[in-house]
Amino acid sequence: MENRELPGMLRKYFWDCNFEDLTMKQYPIFISERILNFGNVDSIRWLFTRIDKEFLIDLVNNSRNLNKKTKNYWDLMLCQ
Repeated sequence: MENRELPGMLRKYFWDCNFEDLTMKQYPIFISERILNFGNVDSIRWLFTRIDKEFLIDLVNNSRNLNKKTKNYWDLMLCQ
């Protein structure tokens, strides 16, 4: 995972924290959960280029922060 800043298009998903301090290296779970829960097609594509599929499968299976519908959707999409 890279230690670069997140692209500006993701700012709207992190309304409650200091966006400039977020990096994938430091907060991969938090960032991934937010994007999986609230992201649009462009943000999901960006996430999939930064995180490997096995990490996302593990996240979907173990996260307490994904809402029920999101968890079900990503379980179907990733775990098939």
